[in-house]
Amino acid sequence: MICKMNNKNSIIHEINITSTLRRLDLNLLLIFDALMQELNVSRAAERVFLSQSAMSNALNRLREMFDDPILIRGAKGMQPTPRARALEAPVRSILRQVARTVQPAETFDPVNSRMRFVIGMNDYCENIVLPELAVSLRQSAPNAELVAHRLLSENFEPLLESGELNFVIGVEQYMKSTKRLHSESWINERLVCLVNNNHQLASRQRLSLKQFLELKHVYPSPLGLRTNIVEAWLAEQGLQRSIAVTTRSYWAAAQIITRNDYVLSLPLRLAKIFTKQLPLHLLEPPKGFPDFRLNLICHPLYERDPETQWLLSEVRKLPL
Repeated sequence: MICKMNNKNSIIHEINITSTLRRLDLNLLLIFDALMQELNVSRAAERVFLSQSAMSNALNRLREMFDDPILIRGAKGMQPTPRARALEAPVRSILRQVARTVQPAETFDPVNSRMRFVIGMNDYCENIVLPELAVSLRQSAPNAELVAHRLLSENFEPLLESGELNFVIGVEQYMKSTKRLHSESWINERLVCLVNNNHQLASRQRLSLKQFLELKHVYPSPLGLRTNIVEAWLAEQGLQRSIAVTTRSYWAAAQIITRNDYVLSLPLRLAKIFTKQLPLHLLEPPKGFPDFRLNLICHPLYERDPETQWLLSEVRKLPL
C-alpha cells in the first residue's frame, strides 16, 4: 500500500514539473538576470533591447511566475526581494548551461582570456598539481584566475553539472564517480613512509610489516574519510594499524612527526618535498604496500567546452 502511494506521489510530482516547464518562458529568465544585474527597469530594458513598457510587462509576468514581487522600490532605488536573491545564482547558472549547450564551440584564446578556472581537488593535489599548474598558466594564460576547490567527501557531480567546477582531479579509489561522468586515468603514485631524523628506525631504508604495525601512525585524510587504501590493504590480511592522530592536512601530519616517534604514510611526490623542508627520513614501506592513481573527471556537458578542454590539456602536460 505504501509503495503504491509513493508511486502515485511520484507521478503527481512529474506532472507538476511538466506543467511548470510548459509555463516557463526562457526569455523571462534572461530578463530576470538583466533586472538583477541592473536593479533598474530602464537600464535592464536597454540591456536586452526591449522598450521600457515591454520590460515592465515582463517584470509583471516574472512576479506572477515566481509569485513574488522580485523588485521593490526603496529609498535607494529598486531592491531585490529575498526570493529574488535566492534565485539569482541558479538562474544565471541555467542560462550559462543553455548558452554553452546551443552555441557552437569557439576557439579559446588563453593569452587574452580572463577566465576563472575552478578545479576540484584534495590536499595532495593542492601541494603537487596546483603549484605546477600556476606556473604553466602564468605563461600561457596570464590573465586567467585559478581556483582550487577543496574536495571533501561530498557528491561533486552537481558541481560539475552546473559548471561550478571545470573538472575534478581525484584519487580513483576514493572518487564516487558515476557512469554519467567522463573519467580519464592520469598519473600513478606510490605510497612511502616518513619518520623524523632522530627516530630509532631512521637509519633503515625499508620498514618491515612487523615494524609498521608496531609504530603509532599519523593518518592524513584529505577527504575526511575514516579509512583509506592502507586500511583496506591491512584488512585484507586481517591486520590493523594503531592511529595516534588524524588530520586532513598532509603538511600538518608531516610537522607532527617531526616532534614525535610516529610514522606517516603518504604519496612519494609529497614525501620528497617534505624531506627537503623538514628533518624527516624517507622509508620504503612494507612489501606489497598499495599505490593509487589520479583521475581527471569531467561532465559530458563540457566535453566540447573549449575552456575546459584547454585547461585539461595543460594539466596533462604538467611535468609531475
